[in-house]
Amino acid sequence: MSRAIQLPTPLIICMLMLLLIPGSDAWSADQQVITDDGREVLLKADGSWVFRSTDRFANTKDGQRVKLKQDGSWQYVGNAPMATEEHVRSTLLDIKLHKVVIERHEKKVQKNVRLRTQTVFYVNLGVSPLAKNNISITKNDVSHIEVNDNNGKAYPVISIHPAPIVLKPGLDITMVIRADGAPLWLDDVKSMSVVFRPEIYGIQQPVTLSRDVDDFEEKKVAGFE
Repeated sequence: MSRAIQLPTPLIICMLMLLLIPGSDAWSADQQVITDDGREVLLKADGSWVFRSTDRFANTKDGQRVKLKQDGSWQYVGNAPMATEEHVRSTLLDIKLHKVVIERHEKKVQKNVRLRTQTVFYVNLGVSPLAKNNISITKNDVSHIEVNDNNGKAYPVISIHPAPIVLKPGLDITMVIRADGAPLWLDDVKSMSVVFRPEIYGIQQPVTLSRDVDDFEEKKVAGFE
């Protein structure tokens, strides 16, 4: 009598989710996934699957990712991945939006007042101690960073600071990203985002950090550089 092969429940759920994605190209190429119980599985393009290893993964309370090996040993592998509107953490990189400030400079020109604004994003950027490579931050990185609002309007990125700088594993900095302009009250803008493209800092997918405009700070400045 033949006996049906029973797949692990977490794997079944994972495979069904891929099938239910509208227009999904899930089966166009091999994919590596982690089941709910922390096992590495390779989903093949032909519809079959295999376990990649018997190791499992777990997250510690302090946000670290650990590998639990079959031989009873374990090791740190980096950060525990997470993603919210203001905080994205991969295994080796931690990016968090700390605050956003709209700076205003008013200059009197004859009987009129000329107003200039800049939107400044303060982003905490950290590299896991387990990363093998440094991250180089240069002034040219502005071409790989975007700032836009929820209405689709783009604000040119003027500068990032500090730059140039080399960020070694285990270290973090506060990156200051300046964009030209700020939303006007007539624009009815609800939120703004800073987007890091995959070309920089070893990022595999675009990283978007957003915050509601109501939570922005504002201050007057003597001028802009």
